[in-house]
Amino acid sequence: MNEPTAIKPDVVVVLGASLKDASTLSPQTLQNLAKLEEEFYYVKTPVILSGGYFKENMKTEASLMFKSLEEKLNTFGPIYLENESSNSSENVQFSLDIIQEHRWKNIVIIDQPLHLFQLRLLFKHYVRLEHLNLKLTFISAEAVYGNNLKWWQYSHFAVYFVYQILSTCYYILKGKITLRDIIQVLFKEG
Repeated sequence: MNEPTAIKPDVVVVLGASLKDASTLSPQTLQNLAKLEEEFYYVKTPVILSGGYFKENMKTEASLMFKSLEEKLNTFGPIYLENESSNSSENVQFSLDIIQEHRWKNIVIIDQPLHLFQLRLLFKHYVRLEHLNLKLTFISAEAVYGNNLKWWQYSHFAVYFVYQILSTCYYILKGKITLRDIIQVLFKEG
């Protein structure tokens, strides 16, 4: 286990990255949880696990993430389950509801690299919309597609990359991401 991070957030939000099947977390979700452990092991920071229902069995990503952390629960602070979301926008909205309820200000968000840009845009939008004064730090978990892709893995990566572009465009069209949000993320956050 590495040394814990120097970042001392009020709360860490870990997003699920879908399920492999009705009762198994995806490899990327496991990587997101591994990043939580690597960065915040024994820090006693509250954690929000964000991920909604899997329609087949009504288990949530958040509840399955919680179950995978059960043996290590004493290493973190209180764990909150955001288990109502069905998309990225709702992950952000419902996590922000918990954040506002507890009046946390310094927030760390952990997710996969390809999804972080969209998350930055969505968080920026809702924080501005709600007039919240939050410090947001985004930490990338290692991508399951890694650095040494095999030829057959490129198609999965390409499909996911295109999906992220299209879903970001969808959020723009729905008004959940604005040009202002994009400019702030691209030019003001560094």
